[in-house]
Amino acid sequence: MLEKDIENLIAQHPNDFFPNANFILQGQQVKLGSCYADILFIDKYERKIIIEVKRGILSRDAAGQVMEYYGLLKEKDPDAIIELILCANTIPHERKHFLENVGIECKELGLSLIQQVATKYNYKFLDDLRKQDDKPQSVMSQKNSAIDFQIDDALVNVWVFQANPNRFDIFNALSDPEVQRHCWQVNQNINKIKKGDIALIWMSGKEAGIYAVAEIASDPSIMGEPPTEEKYWLSNEDKGVERL
Repeated sequence: MLEKDIENLIAQHPNDFFPNANFILQGQQVKLGSCYADILFIDKYERKIIIEVKRGILSRDAAGQVMEYYGLLKEKDPDAIIELILCANTIPHERKHFLENVGIECKELGLSLIQQVATKYNYKFLDDLRKQDDKPQSVMSQKNSAIDFQIDDALVNVWVFQANPNRFDIFNALSDPEVQRHCWQVNQNINKIKKGDIALIWMSGKEAGIYAVAEIASDPSIMGEPPTEEKYWLSNEDKGVERL
């Protein structure tokens, strides 16, 4: 699921996400100065509604972004009454509390709700369309603490690696094209996990599930993370730390 998918579903079916709001779509990727607002609606009170969509955990800089859109639209239409809404899969409680106190509405859109609306309208996710011709290459069977994959007559172990979205912004890290390799802490099966094994990336929490399949690129060793990945830690205490 891409950020564009969430934007499309909100734009096409606003009543499923904002019941009784009666939003009328004015446009997607609306140009405001040198910026582009994700979605612009008009509501039943003739107010203009700017919606910014973020996949994953709502970042700290999202508020500044949507407030800039407010200023640009106000310059263009000084008499307009403008409301701001930030949408994300997960919104930290303290961030939501602050934003709503300064007049920015926050809307948390769980993956289950997005999937439900997509199914209701038979919406095809963009990344699924790209992969629709892909064919499965292996057969899985459960065995002990790992899963065995049969690939080209070779038996490959599959390990589950857990991500806590309250500590690490796994949604956005997985979708970042600059992050080609992910460093993952190993707490168990240190002597069994080997280069060439398969990793299943599991996210815990209320939207728990497997979000990625990866190949393990090295045996466990002490290493640090590149800056492209390190920035997704939500606490400074977790940054700049070498781990097994």
